[in-house]
Amino acid sequence: MEDLKKLAGGASALFNRAVQYTGEKLGTAEHTDLDAHFEQLLQRADKTKAQTEVLLKCTETLLHPDPTARAEDYLYDKLERTGLEKKRQRLSNLTQLGGTMLEASAAYGPGSSYGNVLLKVGQTEQKLGDCEKTFVSTATTEYLQPLKAFLDTDMKNITKERRALEVKRLDLDAAKSKLKRAKSEKGKSDSKMKPTQIEEMIVKAESELRHAQSEFDRQAETTKLLLEGVNKSHEYHTRCLNSFVEAQANYYASCHQYMQDLQRQLGSNNAKIVGGGASGFSQSAGSTAMYAAGSAYLNNSYDHKVPGKGGFASLCNEPVTQRAKVLYDYEANSAGELSLTADEIITVWTSDSSDWMMAERAGQKGRVPMSYIEIIRI
Repeated sequence: MEDLKKLAGGASALFNRAVQYTGEKLGTAEHTDLDAHFEQLLQRADKTKAQTEVLLKCTETLLHPDPTARAEDYLYDKLERTGLEKKRQRLSNLTQLGGTMLEASAAYGPGSSYGNVLLKVGQTEQKLGDCEKTFVSTATTEYLQPLKAFLDTDMKNITKERRALEVKRLDLDAAKSKLKRAKSEKGKSDSKMKPTQIEEMIVKAESELRHAQSEFDRQAETTKLLLEGVNKSHEYHTRCLNSFVEAQANYYASCHQYMQDLQRQLGSNNAKIVGGGASGFSQSAGSTAMYAAGSAYLNNSYDHKVPGKGGFASLCNEPVTQRAKVLYDYEANSAGELSLTADEIITVWTSDSSDWMMAERAGQKGRVPMSYIEIIRI
């Protein structure tokens, strides 16, 4: 019997919520709106969640191109059982290629010219595989895992508190509607209720409204604190991204060094093979010529497109500008800052601070706080 009452109460509450939502859509029911700043915080949280999910997916695809391997890793992560570290270690393509070359070298014999080259190349490919393994491990720890942790903890907490805030808002709007009905009953000449009963109903409705307003304000403050913490997450993710870039740079630098060492080791063999016939040519010289031609093309192309600039290298040093919309009025506090007017469009670019950006407005340049602007995505 008790369970039946609970079920009936839950069904009644669900029906009342459905009626309330319908009234809000039709404009016939109370609806408490959040302030503009709070709405902007909500939009930023939604945007951060969506973009973080895309970044996470694309980075995982870069580090683990094989979809089957990603599915296997995902399954192991979800199972969270002991002894997972004993599972078969997956070899990278570079490591497999190196191993295959070493086997071929043993088959031909390292004393032969071809076998000797296979031996050296195979050893280098395995070194490249080790570099790739180190890069993937570092990138996963320094970048992927923080993004996953953000989605699994911070964003889930924000979503939970936003749902609780929505419930408190509905309770508040229901209390407002109840008080409005009670007061309208007081003004009716044909009311079937006694004046004392109407007064009691109004007093009770006012008390419920005060309680609902207090609960809503408390939940709104809790949710706002979590939403404002998204900015701290952005700063942390920036540091994580810098670590990812450093790991990637070290990976490519190590690979480049290994390949240069391999080319030097093979230089004598290439000279013997290439110089052995009249139709031979220098592969190293050809590669150098191709690289020089490509560099010249880039520099010449960018010299034509950007008058007065020093080619491709100089173009890379130019700051990348973006358009931004000003969210609030801002009064400059020093000579290096720039005053802003809400809703105007300005040009911005990065600065050495994570909380400020450089901006240009009406021919004037200066620093502006990032919290007062929103980048316009094209």
